[in-house]
Amino acid sequence: MSKPQQNRNELMSVKFAANAKAKLPMSLVVIFLMLFLLRSSEQNIQILNDNAVVAVAEKVVESKDDIEGESESCLRPRRNRNAEVKSLLRPPFINLGMPKMGSTSLHSYFDCGGYKSVHWKCGKRYCGECIEDAIQAGSSPLSTSKCTKNFGSYAQIDRGPEHLVQVNYLNEIVGGVPNATFILTFRNMTNWYKSMSNFNNLRQRFEAANITGLPRGVGRNVSEFSHFYCEYVKRVREEVAKYPGRHELIEIDIEDPTVGWQMEEAFGTSHTCWGKKNTAKHNDTVISVEELQRRD
Repeated sequence: MSKPQQNRNELMSVKFAANAKAKLPMSLVVIFLMLFLLRSSEQNIQILNDNAVVAVAEKVVESKDDIEGESESCLRPRRNRNAEVKSLLRPPFINLGMPKMGSTSLHSYFDCGGYKSVHWKCGKRYCGECIEDAIQAGSSPLSTSKCTKNFGSYAQIDRGPEHLVQVNYLNEIVGGVPNATFILTFRNMTNWYKSMSNFNNLRQRFEAANITGLPRGVGRNVSEFSHFYCEYVKRVREEVAKYPGRHELIEIDIEDPTVGWQMEEAFGTSHTCWGKKNTAKHNDTVISVEELQRRD
């Protein structure tokens, strides 16, 4: 090969190498962009798939709620829609809940808040007897003089399963009191059942009594009590709803750790009164919710 030809070949090799070095970064950029676009497409497809799965799951939940929502919601409190409008929550405050569902806690709370509260007994008579006598006489449930006395709170109106007036005379009580704020308490059904089983033969007395929605002989297990209370809650909600602007219904879970704050929001009395003895007696000892529930 001649010297000029060799020089030309070497020059071309240098140019080719230079061009290759110049093009190499661009090739890498193109490869990177292709990989990025591919990855993005996979992610978008995954997002679409995930959204589809969520949408299907939501539909399944909605369908399940349509079927089971009614029975499930009756065992937990609804949001108190009018709790922030404290002017509407006027006394008397009447607890429509069951024994061993926080009646002592309610009594202590309203007592601490300065209301004249009664629990189980209205003066020298049982509240349930007063109410039952008044209704049977064709009068307002709280018309008996010994049952009124300007009480601001009726924390427990029954006299146990044998005189469960809030259940047996629900329509008469809700319809017969001019203006009231009714309270419906909730708790875990298993805990309620155990509490009744361990207190004064209460569970057996429920089974032996002939209560509206709980016939004699029924009430031997948690399931039967859950069904009974579920149907009762539905009745309460339906009955109070017949009197808009006249009555309010406040629902609380006594086992909720925020129940004191919920009570303060609804009634205006400090949350510190939940679980505290009557401050008017100069006793500032704080009692736990569990202790109050054991005393119910």
